[in-house]
Amino acid sequence: MKKIVFLMGLWMGLSFLSLSQKMPEILITYYSQSGSTKALAESIAEGAKSVTGVKVNLLPIDQVTSQHLLDARAILVGSPVYNANIAPPVQEFINSWPFEGRPLKDKIGAAFSTGGGISIGEELVMLNIIHSMLIQGMIVVGGEETEAAFGASAVTGEPPFESEKVDEIFIEKGFGLGKRVGELVLKF
Repeated sequence: MKKIVFLMGLWMGLSFLSLSQKMPEILITYYSQSGSTKALAESIAEGAKSVTGVKVNLLPIDQVTSQHLLDARAILVGSPVYNANIAPPVQEFINSWPFEGRPLKDKIGAAFSTGGGISIGEELVMLNIIHSMLIQGMIVVGGEETEAAFGASAVTGEPPFESEKVDEIFIEKGFGLGKRVGELVLKF
């Protein structure tokens, strides 16, 4: 009897390990100088982590390897606004993605951005990131609500959003984007 209980426990433990190794990975990566894009990335990661059954990797772009990209089922990329464009390090990162054989095809993709003012280019940045994802054949998703249609964005540095921290309204949009991506990864 003890032997049967031991074998059943061993089987259950090994089954759990094999299931945990197969959890889909979500890569959330960003470039941030002031800390605003990092704060938004962290809220997105919290949203994704709120979904049971996914693994979340939150990394600055300079720490992401090709293997991270290949292992992820979803890739979320964030950039601050640079003259209504993607920050140059983010564009360099995107340009380094593996392309031959389209290994990122059919992965879920999403974008997020932060900008120092209202209408300074957050949506343009997200659209440029999305364009790159579409070239790769990725399946692009937006946020949970109409006001986050292109992803999640945050405004900083202009009234009424001048505080040291990213305003809660934008943190909530980030959380919603992360949660939506987490749920979709499990559905795919």
